[in-house]
Amino acid sequence: MSSIHFTLAQIEAFVAVCASNNLSKAASKLNKNRTTISELISLLEINLGYDLFIRAKKPLQLTLEGKQLYTQACLFLQQVSIFDQFAMQLPKQLKQTLTICYDCFIPHSFIERLLCHFTDQQIELNLLNIDRLHAEKMLLEDKADIGIYPAVNRIINTEFTWCAIGTIELGIYANQHFFAEKSERISMLELASTNQLVPFAELSYQLTQMLKISDKLQHVTNIELLKQLLNNKKGWSILPIHLFAMAYKEITRFDTELWDKGAMLNIVSICKPTNNKQLQQFIDQISHLY
Repeated sequence: MSSIHFTLAQIEAFVAVCASNNLSKAASKLNKNRTTISELISLLEINLGYDLFIRAKKPLQLTLEGKQLYTQACLFLQQVSIFDQFAMQLPKQLKQTLTICYDCFIPHSFIERLLCHFTDQQIELNLLNIDRLHAEKMLLEDKADIGIYPAVNRIINTEFTWCAIGTIELGIYANQHFFAEKSERISMLELASTNQLVPFAELSYQLTQMLKISDKLQHVTNIELLKQLLNNKKGWSILPIHLFAMAYKEITRFDTELWDKGAMLNIVSICKPTNNKQLQQFIDQISHLY
């Protein structure tokens, strides 16, 4: 590589003098003394092999070569500024750890695929199984990067952006002997009059609209405990069918007038708006892995 005939300090001094046509003003702008600025300009001219200023005239005037170099010097300093900003932001952008929040509606098989995929990229995953309201708070506080949750059909405000990644099917589950009617098709009246187990600490308005049928709600966030309660005839629940991919004791799926074909629920990823290209790439990868 050929040698460089200037330093960054020399170019900064040159541009400052060009802008003010005065060594003293340039020195004040760069927080240097007048002698230092003069020496930087002189060394630049020596290294280049030609004069940049006509010193016989006051104020200083650029030579023809100086005028042509001034435009390029301004462009160069702009690129230096861009490089500096990029370099300073790089440690913040290149994440080695990714924190993903999700709830019980998200299939474990999908979470396992995420874990394998990002491990292969040498990205350590923190996987937090928490409710959406808690996750949104962590996202806003920059304590988490991405949330993966059922869509709640609300307008996303400027605090969050979202990306659709897939769907899950919901079903109504209870012990096969729980309902009084010995039928696989249960009336909405019977559902409304019996205990409904809800796998969330609290229901937002949107989740209430989607999931609440009974007037008697019991909140149980531990899925294994909820399954035991179902099996022990303590109520019924609306749950993703992937939770029962393997038969669980005496729990069975029931149909109703409104649910004889099940219900589909959209799954989305949510995060704070960002210009971080690496994080956006992670979100794209999550969508393709679902």
